[in-house]
Amino acid sequence: MRSKYFSFIITSFILIAFLQMLSCSREKSLEINSFQEIKEHFANPPVEFRSVPFWVWNDDMTEEEIEKQLTEMQEVGIWGVFIHPRPGLITPYLSDRWFELCRYTVDKAGDFGMEVWLYDENSYPSGFAGGHVPAEMPESYNQGQGLVI
Repeated sequence: MRSKYFSFIITSFILIAFLQMLSCSREKSLEINSFQEIKEHFANPPVEFRSVPFWVWNDDMTEEEIEKQLTEMQEVGIWGVFIHPRPGLITPYLSDRWFELCRYTVDKAGDFGMEVWLYDENSYPSGFAGGHVPAEMPESYNQGQGLVI
């Protein structure tokens, strides 16, 4: 009995969340008139409601590799990505080559009808930018600084 109740609660939550997402569409509003339409949209949601995964570039990214991976993502229903710098980058973060690859990615993704976001960090803590910020402004990253209450 408890598992049926739990399943009902989870299903209701998912349905409500999905309906709220549909009502917040920025492009056009979707009018849902039946449960069947909800099921169809849930199985194949509009682009603006699909997942947007982190795309970690911890390999030697090239234009060919970017196009290959974008094609593969599109084929499985991913229509947007966050380029996410992480430890292990081969292309130096914020280098001229980094920005060339970002520009290429945005252009190529646009050809596919995909969207691209740039994640603004490279490792932690926030504002670290892969070490660029403390290298340029050491005073911004003193270990002794912090909020004292």
